[in-house]
Amino acid sequence: MSQEQAQVLTRGANCAVVQLTGRAFPGIHVQGDTVAALWRQLAEAARTLREEPGDGEALDDLDHAIREVEGFLGFYEATLSERGIRRPY
Repeated sequence: MSQEQAQVLTRGANCAVVQLTGRAFPGIHVQGDTVAALWRQLAEAARTLREEPGDGEALDDLDHAIREVEGFLGFYEATLSERGIRRPY
């Protein structure tokens, strides 16, 4: 196992924006349980929509997942903006 250092630029409830040595742009660190829950939600919604296109509950689950990812992205973008770092996209 190699040991590397990362600079934590800011921390949120379930994520942090970190700068890894040697990387041009910071990244988002998301807690593993949060990623697992998001994956389960997306996988279940996809399965349901294959079987029942237009299922309202599955669509709501997708909307929730989108909002969660949007929250991570907004947190990331705000951190970059506060530090004068341009977005990589």
